[in-house]
Parts: sequence; C-alpha cells; structure tokens
Amino acid sequence: MTEVKKVLMVIANDWFQDHEFWVSFAVFHDAGLDITIAAGEKWECRGVFWARTVADVDLFFADATKYDMVVFIWWGWAYTQYFHDKAYLKLARDAKKVWAICIAPMIVSESGIFNGKTVTWWDQDGVQRRFVEKNWWFWSDESVVVCWNIVTWDWPDAAEEFAKKCVELLCNS
Repeated sequence: MTEVKKVLMVIANDWFQDHEFWVSFAVFHDAGLDITIAAGEKWECRGVFWARTVADVDLFFADATKYDMVVFIWWGWAYTQYFHDKAYLKLARDAKKVWAICIAPMIVSESGIFNGKTVTWWDQDGVQRRFVEKNWWFWSDESVVVCWNIVTWDWPDAAEEFAKKCVELLCNS
C-alpha cells in the first residue's frame, strides 16, 4: 500500500493569492495528497479576490518535519505578515521539500535555504533578480525551477504547471 503524501500549504490570513492557492490545492487534491493549510492564525483566511478558506493550523504550531512538502503561497499581506517571521522561516529550514510561488521565495530566502541554488520568482524591473544575484544565488528566467529539494515558480499563471510538477516530483520520490 502506498503511503499518502502530506502537504502543508502556507498562506496569509488576509489577501493570499487566490489563484495560486486554489489551482495548486485542486491539483494536489486530485492527486490524492493529504493537504493541511497553515496561516499566522488558525481562523478564516481571505484571498485578494475574496475567496475564503480556513487555516487548519496556526503557523507557530506547524511542524514542517511532519509533511513531505511545504508550499508557500504569496500575495502582499504574506510579506506584511511573514517578513522576518521566525516561525515562517523555521518552516522553510525544517521542510523536506520547499515549493514557493511568485514573491514568496523572497521572504523564504531569509531562511538560508537558497544558498548555492538556482531559483526564480516574480521579477519587477529586475529588482528581484539583482536581489538574488547579490546574495550569491543563481537566477533563472524559467517559469518553474527545480533545484534539489526546492521548487520555485514565478507567477500565478504558472500555478497549474507548478502544482503538476510538484505532484510529479513528490510522488516519484
């Protein structure tokens, strides 16, 4: 019997990116993955386009080692809620596999997990690329980048491609 893979999806309590979350969630669900949603507080979460979901676990109490992958979903309030957040960064450091979208990798980068790795994420006018190169990581213009146990992707439009790649990598590991 095959063990069901467990996924922790991390979102902000307010203004998470609906498309990134729901497209990924649907792909993970259809693949039979066991999904847990974490946020800064265990209560209802609202997306930027007013979609709603409820966090299953408070970020502070989430244990990344209990999951096969941790997925970081982005939007503006994720930066406000999680920039320099010790629990958020600990999840990234402790995760067996890290997947992050859009600008979420920039917040996760503080954890040190990108050292010597190739990454991608949303890049406005080259600012994010310069940030990556300044910190001795390697930038890729690809939409989805797989580097060791880390998958980064650049934009909500790539969410389905990203999620399918995550399932493929997770289920074949």
